[in-house]
Amino acid sequence: MATLDWPLDLVPAKVAWGLQSNTETFTSPLNRSMQTVERPGARWKVTLEFPPKNDADRGRLEAFLAALGGMAGRFTLWPHARPGSSMYSPLVNGTMTDFKVLPTKSWPASTLVLRAGDYLSAGGELKLVTADVTSNGSGLASVPVAPAFRKAPANNSAITLDKPRATMMLVSDEYSVAVIPGRISDAVVISAVEMF
Repeated sequence: MATLDWPLDLVPAKVAWGLQSNTETFTSPLNRSMQTVERPGARWKVTLEFPPKNDADRGRLEAFLAALGGMAGRFTLWPHARPGSSMYSPLVNGTMTDFKVLPTKSWPASTLVLRAGDYLSAGGELKLVTADVTSNGSGLASVPVAPAFRKAPANNSAITLDKPRATMMLVSDEYSVAVIPGRISDAVVISAVEMF
């Protein structure tokens, strides 16, 4: 099944977008000291809430959900609260040595190019910028991100700043929309998690 793009006209009224980390904790049975370790595999999770809709708008949402085929379908989705900007067109610069820092180029020189909390995507992975980023005099910048990249994006590949997307799947095979015939529907809530 092909990966679908979330329709631009299906805009949720409320979005809960977050990160599900993959950690392990050990508590010593002797002195109760704790150790934790972060493991690869953190993933995005999202809950989208749509307001009551008229028949045409509800039909568009139901058609998209039906096309997914439950948890078997995949779709790309961007963080609606901060969809980003297409002001710049940066590229990946070389190879990564630290999978939590993305080397980039093609920025304007000596400019604040990203702020903490901005999103970007590179190599098919959605990332959150964890600190403000200012380019150097040559237009290069090291971008701290979370979660860590699972796979390094290719050198010279594009970095998406405008509606950067993650590949998601529904968390359930079921959905339903409560409707009184001839009236608008109740609110619809959809939950999804990142797939990789």
